[in-house]
Amino acid sequence: MAPNLAEMAVTSPRLTQDVLSRVITFANGKGGVGKTSCSANFAALSAAAGWKVLFVDFDAQGDAGDDMGYKNSEANDRGAHMLQVLDANKPLQPVIREVRPNLDVIPMGREMLKTIEDVLAGKRRRGTEFRLMLAEALAPIARDYDLIVIDTPPDRPDVLQLVFGATRWLVIPTKADRSSIGNLRDLAEELKEVRPANPDVEILGVVPYDFDTNAGRIKRNAIEDIQAVLGDAADVFQDSEGEVIFVRHSNAAVDARNAGKLVHELAEMAQEEESGEPGWQALREGKKGDRIPGSVGGLAGDHLLLTNAILTRIDRFEAAASA
Repeated sequence: MAPNLAEMAVTSPRLTQDVLSRVITFANGKGGVGKTSCSANFAALSAAAGWKVLFVDFDAQGDAGDDMGYKNSEANDRGAHMLQVLDANKPLQPVIREVRPNLDVIPMGREMLKTIEDVLAGKRRRGTEFRLMLAEALAPIARDYDLIVIDTPPDRPDVLQLVFGATRWLVIPTKADRSSIGNLRDLAEELKEVRPANPDVEILGVVPYDFDTNAGRIKRNAIEDIQAVLGDAADVFQDSEGEVIFVRHSNAAVDARNAGKLVHELAEMAQEEESGEPGWQALREGKKGDRIPGSVGGLAGDHLLLTNAILTRIDRFEAAASA
């Protein structure tokens, strides 16, 4: 008889090593460091390249809804379904299907997240193990997806513990300032606290975000600071030639959000005019993703390289584990 995933979720302490092995969370204890931009663009690029992706939003601002264009749609329940799942044990299902081809979404809103936080705090005060609740909810539908991508809020420790309990791989975007990088220490403490419930959560890598492309000294200092904080626990993402991937500062990010588009979508027309092939096509075919030309091409290219680096690193770790 095939194993019951819901029962496995309740009884297995190694759920994230098996059923949830492709859950990727973007987190940093500080706001405004690119969590939503990086997670939304990663999810959408992966979906465009052929992976079946579920995007789960736990950010109170719901900016992913702006990026993907669903924020003001009737389908956006602003977290009502997730609240029912966590508070009333309702089965988890995607709320918005095919927001892009291969991409489903479970959205969030400020009021619902506040209520979810109250629910989790109540369970914690009563001594109830709440950190595996999301893992248990995701388990029955996880096999329907190649990747599950989660965006997180800053400064909500119970919500972070809930998400980390369902996370296999953690991606950390950070800006160059010492405050943003210093928050990596707090994030490491959050991971240490959740490991008794989820011993398999690991930092996949760090994304330097919102950098001036010409600021060589700032880039070098940021890398040194990141390495000083995390040591051997994680490394920054690199491209196929070993160069650190920096997501650059660009007003194109604001333009894309205001238009309800993802960065690569604004750049696709320029790419097609240049070569007849969208940038995500290279990911689907297993080739190196080239940078996309055009006014938003640099930023779109950064996200394309980052997506390729994340998927490549996961593939390498999974191959090593299998061996």
